[in-house]
Amino acid sequence: MSRWSWFALGLGAYIAFTLVQFPAGIALRWFAPPNISFAGVAGTLWSGSAATCSVEGFTVEGLRWDLRPISLLVGRLSADVEARIPDGFVSGNVAASPSSVSFSGVRAATSLPALAGILPVRGLRGQANVALEQLVLENGWPATAVGELKLAGLETLPLISDGSGAYVPLGDYTVSFVPAPEGQLAATFVDNGGPLEVNGTVSLDTQRVYMIDALVEPRAGANAMLVEGLKIMSGEPDAEGRRRFNLSGSL
Repeated sequence: MSRWSWFALGLGAYIAFTLVQFPAGIALRWFAPPNISFAGVAGTLWSGSAATCSVEGFTVEGLRWDLRPISLLVGRLSADVEARIPDGFVSGNVAASPSSVSFSGVRAATSLPALAGILPVRGLRGQANVALEQLVLENGWPATAVGELKLAGLETLPLISDGSGAYVPLGDYTVSFVPAPEGQLAATFVDNGGPLEVNGTVSLDTQRVYMIDALVEPRAGANAMLVEGLKIMSGEPDAEGRRRFNLSGSL
């Protein structure tokens, strides 16, 4: 091995040792985006933790990370992370490059009310379980998603209130993300039992506009207020008794 090879090997070892020992608190102050704040930081850049991490009003606790050193060789920063989120948890791998942030092996669970500050789920209750094989963010917005979302015990406030404040049960659902044009998200969803038989699609474009299109049919014994609300928000039933439900809006 030449003298320059030994020098390069020694320099690489020195850099790796420095990264292993570099305090996490200093690294985050230097490199974290200004809209992300940390508190109670401990450990090193290589393996560290934070008591809390807040992004635009959404806070996670007990954040822990372990960097994957091999990712540095290809110009990316990759780490296995886990944290507690309101009413649940999240874990997976996050990889960052100058142009995008991608997530893989993501597992998360929480309640819908806990997400009301960042998603349009006000008036809904239930549990959300996420299993994503891949999620890519470009300019802070989802560009690619592969995986599944399960909603359990879904309930909603009635369209026409009876003054009781009682929620109306909607059942359980599975949302499966499917291939879509670049920069867009698309998914299919079906019910897993409950008062409604549902089969539909949902899409989200680069302008943050979402569209939901579904065929819905009340099952026997469905809540009367739910059936009346469905009649108001959907078209006339087809020959099989299914009603078309369309909803669009922006995030």
